[in-house]
Amino acid sequence: MIDKLYKDYYNKLLWYCMNLSRGNTSAAEDIVQETFLRALENAHILNQLTEAQCGSWLYKTAKNIFIDNVRHMANKPIKEEPLFKEDDLSKILVSQLCAHLPENERTLFWMRYIEGYNSTELGEIFDLPPSTVRSRLSSARKKMSKIYFMEKGKGD
Repeated sequence: MIDKLYKDYYNKLLWYCMNLSRGNTSAAEDIVQETFLRALENAHILNQLTEAQCGSWLYKTAKNIFIDNVRHMANKPIKEEPLFKEDDLSKILVSQLCAHLPENERTLFWMRYIEGYNSTELGEIFDLPPSTVRSRLSSARKKMSKIYFMEKGKGD
């Protein structure tokens, strides 16, 4: 009986649940799946009903599952997340400050502190001694710090 109901009502029930869930395909499919799971659990009841009554039972069950889901979501606390994470803002700030650096320092700084290369690796990439890389990074940090505090003083 459940096989026949599944073949006859799956698409109709899915369409009904799509309308209930305002086009949310994933939610509709979940509701239909849960409906047929409950039909399997209650097969002994459905076997005693006419096909029309079974159809009504499926629709009523799907609607009840939808309502239960809505109630569950309404009672679930909303986790508020900030629009930007501190890391996002830090990256934006660093990117803006890097724009004020000369090209060679900007590239070294970005590759060292954002991409994670160490001074030895950067030295190999740019054919520089690691001590020169560290010196240029130090110069870049000092320039960025100076620019940051000058700009911060304007805004406050």
